[in-house]
Amino acid sequence: MLTNNIKKKIKWSSLHFFLGAILLLLVSIYIYNSWFFNGRDQLTDLIGLTVIILSLDLVLGPLLSLWLLSPNKSRKENIINISIILLLQVCSLGYGIVQIDGQRLAYIIKWQGSYFAVTKNDSRSDINTEAFYSFKEPKVGSKDRAEYEKLIKNSVSPIEMYEFFELSSFESECSQICGVVTKKGIVNITKEGDSLVFNKSLR
Repeated sequence: MLTNNIKKKIKWSSLHFFLGAILLLLVSIYIYNSWFFNGRDQLTDLIGLTVIILSLDLVLGPLLSLWLLSPNKSRKENIINISIILLLQVCSLGYGIVQIDGQRLAYIIKWQGSYFAVTKNDSRSDINTEAFYSFKEPKVGSKDRAEYEKLIKNSVSPIEMYEFFELSSFESECSQICGVVTKKGIVNITKEGDSLVFNKSLR
């Protein structure tokens, strides 16, 4: 038989789990609908990253509650402990949101006839407009060539060299559809109204 103390600890931990699950679900829905709508989740391994972050945050709090909270402790002690647990969870969630934010589409760049989707984590600049750009390699002997060669020596990929990007558009580059190289393979892009739509199943 479980003692009353253990029953209460399990009850508190379960309540913490369910409240945390509801909060994380609401945050996840908001982030998905705000940042990864119209197939943008297909551009990166968002699901794997989200599962790791949410699992950690969802399991961490209830386990700590089960361990630190107790009917045998004073109210003040339990309040201090739950405050510490919640602070750790908020920090964990904040870190997770920053990591997910880094997976958002920064821009699409045309280089050597192919299109590449670059995420915020892979971008060297603050570009995050989901705009289309074309890479223009500086000509040999031009004033920008030295900077280009320096970046190459520093292992910077041309698709990250925003210094040599020229603004373009979906209409100019793709007409109706474009195949874009992503970390998860080729993803097709169309446009509906003013919004880009990403879909792996299109041919």
